[in-house]
Amino acid sequence: MLEHRYHRRIPQDLPAVLRTRTGETATCRITDCCSDGIGLICEDTKLPEGAIVEVAVATEQGGSAARPRSYVIHAEGERVGLMWLDDAPVPACLKPR
Repeated sequence: MLEHRYHRRIPQDLPAVLRTRTGETATCRITDCCSDGIGLICEDTKLPEGAIVEVAVATEQGGSAARPRSYVIHAEGERVGLMWLDDAPVPACLKPR
């Protein structure tokens, strides 16, 4: 079955850290992004659909970018899809160049 997307996905390969509302963290890799969310690979955690998380995106210069709030829109094995909450801005490191 084909997915219908409203926004173009941009391939990425960036490290990120997710933090749940309870303070748990998970190390992940961002695989793609679009204006309303990101796709991740999270090997060491299981996130339930609907969970609210913050994602810190590692930058090329070190440190981390914004921590936009998101919610888990789908989780299948290690693949996780997040959708931005509250019209969170797309972190600069994920914007097309």
